[in-house]
Amino acid sequence: MIQNRQARTKKQSSLAKKSDSFLDEAKPVSHGGGPQVYQVSELTRDIKAIMEAAFDSVWVEGEISNFRTAVSGHSYFVLKDENSQIRCVLWKGHRSGIKFQPEDGDKVLLFGRITIYDARGEYQIVTESMEPRGLGALQKAFEQLKTKLEKEGLFDEEKKKSLPEFPWKIGVVTSSTGAAVRDILNIIIRRNPKVSVLLCPAKVQGEGAAEEIATGIQELNKRKDIEVIIVGRGGGSLEDLWAFNEELVARAIAASRIPVVSAVGHEIDFTISDFVADLRAPTPSAAAELTVPLLHDTIQDIKTLNETLINSMQQKLRYYYDFLKMLMDRRFFHQPKEIFNLQIQRVDELHSRLLRGLEQGLMIQQQKLKDKIHRLFQASPEKNIPYLKENVGMLEKRMFQIIQSQILLHKERLEGLLKNLNAFNPLSILDRGYSISSKDNLSLKDTEGINPGDSIQIRLARGSLDCTVKKIIRE
Repeated sequence: MIQNRQARTKKQSSLAKKSDSFLDEAKPVSHGGGPQVYQVSELTRDIKAIMEAAFDSVWVEGEISNFRTAVSGHSYFVLKDENSQIRCVLWKGHRSGIKFQPEDGDKVLLFGRITIYDARGEYQIVTESMEPRGLGALQKAFEQLKTKLEKEGLFDEEKKKSLPEFPWKIGVVTSSTGAAVRDILNIIIRRNPKVSVLLCPAKVQGEGAAEEIATGIQELNKRKDIEVIIVGRGGGSLEDLWAFNEELVARAIAASRIPVVSAVGHEIDFTISDFVADLRAPTPSAAAELTVPLLHDTIQDIKTLNETLINSMQQKLRYYYDFLKMLMDRRFFHQPKEIFNLQIQRVDELHSRLLRGLEQGLMIQQQKLKDKIHRLFQASPEKNIPYLKENVGMLEKRMFQIIQSQILLHKERLEGLLKNLNAFNPLSILDRGYSISSKDNLSLKDTEGINPGDSIQIRLARGSLDCTVKKIIRE
């Protein structure tokens, strides 16, 4: 990818010459002696055309700062060095091609083109690709992806598939010209020439290597005869082994229905593929040894299993022979009729015991029933009816007497209350010759407010009088 884009930068010198001519053409031309006047948008458009023509592809190295990703998925950041800085944008479509998660302080080499953001009149780099600078940056990208996949559970041991004990067809994804494939084939042929190998050639380093490795794994998974897959290559630097640290390869291994053995580099080399694979082999040769058992050992194991099976069967046969012999020595095999008669006698005895038990049980239940009937008769309420009738008569008499005494008592109390009430009744004095005078339904206590000719009412003990005042005598 870097080599392809480096070819694009060779155009810049010719484009720069074109931009010089464009600048000459774009200079304001005086018409009628006055300078040409630009609108802001016109000037920005012309500058943008010049910049994009002169810097349509650039490589820039610097340090990231103010990195942020918007809701849209586009990322914005500043690339700076000791003296200057420039704004950059990374569109969402190009984000998937970045191998690591950029962060503030990362030193990177990015490839892109210069453009002008019209709204602010600022120039910026539209980033198409970005690579970390230095071994430390690659290690950081490795750790970031490892942490991400581990959180997703791609390294969980319970997801690892077991390798077949005796595979007969093995798929290999590696370079067809590398030492790894030769080592794998030599080891497999030496250990078991009956095992067949299907090679799915793929690039193991450089641009496009990860895609070819993932495709190889997917193609082998389409076959029904492949029992295990070996993915690997020989040793190299971290950059050489980087294809096996790509997320694309890791997910292809995780999605494989066939067990995958990762065999990348030397024993000290670890890649993301090693963590995701069902088994990690330190080298391609070791992968072949772990996958294919020695034919001699297999034959010997089969012989051992065969001998074990024969010995087990012989032990079973001896056991059942001795058991059968023991049964044949018993009296049943020699005098079966006698044994049969004894069993019949035993059945008769049990039958008699059963009948006796039923009779005894029936008698016991009958006696219990009689006892309950007797107790029920003793507790019958019919015996208590005369006694209860006598008690009811006595209670009726007592109740009548109590009611009569209560009535007399309350009658005397009522008469006493009536006497007291009559004693305090203001109308009771009328029986002694007194009367009550009133005017307009108001009782009169004295002559105040009464005039001759007024009508007054006088209430007597029996009846009342309507009178007219003729004369008032005041005291």
